[in-house]
Amino acid sequence: MIRPSRHLTAGLALASALAMAGCGVNSEPEMIQSERVQISAREQQRVQEQESITNRNRALPRRAADQVVLSVPSENSAAARAAQDLTRERSSVNFTTQVQPTDQGFTDICSGRADVLQTSREITDAERAQCSQNGLDVRGAVVIGYATAVLVTENGRDIGGDCLTLAAVKSMLARGSTITNWRQIGFGSQTFSAAAPPATNPATNVVAIKAFQRPVGAVSLNDFRGDLRTFSDYRDLSDFVTSQDRIRALDRETRSYNRSIARQRRRSDIESIRRAEAIAARAVVRQIQAENRERERKKQAVRNPEELERQNASRVRQAKRRARLEQTRKNNAVVNTQTDRFRRDRFGTLFSSGRLGVVPYTFYELNSDVLRPLEIDPRTTPSSKRPDCRFPSQQTIVNRTYPLILPVYLYGDRRVLRTASVRVLLTRLLTENAALTRREDLTGLSNTALINTRRSLGLPQIQESTTTTDGTTTTTTQSQPTVTNATPNLQPGEIPGVNSRGVESP
Repeated sequence: MIRPSRHLTAGLALASALAMAGCGVNSEPEMIQSERVQISAREQQRVQEQESITNRNRALPRRAADQVVLSVPSENSAAARAAQDLTRERSSVNFTTQVQPTDQGFTDICSGRADVLQTSREITDAERAQCSQNGLDVRGAVVIGYATAVLVTENGRDIGGDCLTLAAVKSMLARGSTITNWRQIGFGSQTFSAAAPPATNPATNVVAIKAFQRPVGAVSLNDFRGDLRTFSDYRDLSDFVTSQDRIRALDRETRSYNRSIARQRRRSDIESIRRAEAIAARAVVRQIQAENRERERKKQAVRNPEELERQNASRVRQAKRRARLEQTRKNNAVVNTQTDRFRRDRFGTLFSSGRLGVVPYTFYELNSDVLRPLEIDPRTTPSSKRPDCRFPSQQTIVNRTYPLILPVYLYGDRRVLRTASVRVLLTRLLTENAALTRREDLTGLSNTALINTRRSLGLPQIQESTTTTDGTTTTTTQSQPTVTNATPNLQPGEIPGVNSRGVESP
């Protein structure tokens, strides 16, 4: 009997083990089957989630095709004013405007209670997810303008610098600021004071949000230094910056001082006038007496004594009147000399301080002859690097390189934004962009931005036809030109205030 060798037995055992392994539960066909089951489960879950989203979307409030609900932060908002204008013009669309905080506005957009939201902040990931859960696509917000803040001083006044970092803006204007002199931030030695519009103003909001990092909708005057002056009228704010308010105050003080001096001198002035009249009267009387003696010496008869008496009395009255006027002139000259000295002594101190004002770009643009803007460096922490100063201009605002701006957005479901009723509102906001944004103290879109926005929304461009001298007709596409007179001369390819020659900080 022949027995198998130990080597043969081991080989058979190995082959058997390999065969068994090949027939186990981890075989390739079973793995594929498992993956298919997992994919099928995920697909089923996706379908269920989509069905849930669809059902939630169907449960959202529904409105008639001619109904549009707006959510705006104030009645002065551009979207609200556009809706008001359309309503006055008897538009076929019925607008309902809800004035509410932005957070509530996003909640209403995502829950279907509002169609269009105007806001100065971008939507958060959580808010976008909330909208998506209800089947609403709020990507691609429409920019209709920019809230801007320009920090201005008096044009022609040298405060020792022309560029501020956002860190310096915060140190100068934020609550608890200890800045009382421009030299504390590296400028010249001049007393520092500041003024701004009320906290609800877009310019004031921009400073607090961009420089102080305050959230949108939470800005108040408590965020600013305690001695900040506030003016509701931009003209009063401009007068503060240019010290015109001090000049008017000095005028009032001068008039009051003049009246006070005149009252103090009234008794002595009256006495001086009486003495002058008496002296003048005695001089005329002596002259009359000399004339009478001369007639007696010549033995000349007076034909009409009564007429001569009237003439002599008139001569005395005229002499006294001339003396009274002359003495009054001298008295007034003394008062005016003292008043001029009073005004001169105080006038020199009116312009010894450098006043700072916060205004929207639209106001600065119209008053650039008396207001000088400071460039802004976007750094929020002190740095020894080369300054990166940005000049406020239409270009730096629209391309968002100027730091003190906040884009103003319109949010809504993309399908809703393309409905006929909402397109009526969007068309008005873009056609009358300059006027509507200016009424809200915003900076409107540039001509190029208006054209691009119309194109992205599928709105028709404004066509303008021009007939030339040879009889041909040229059609040009226009929206609204935005004119600015406050941008410095630039070299080709340069952006104002962004490291361009002639506008850098020294």
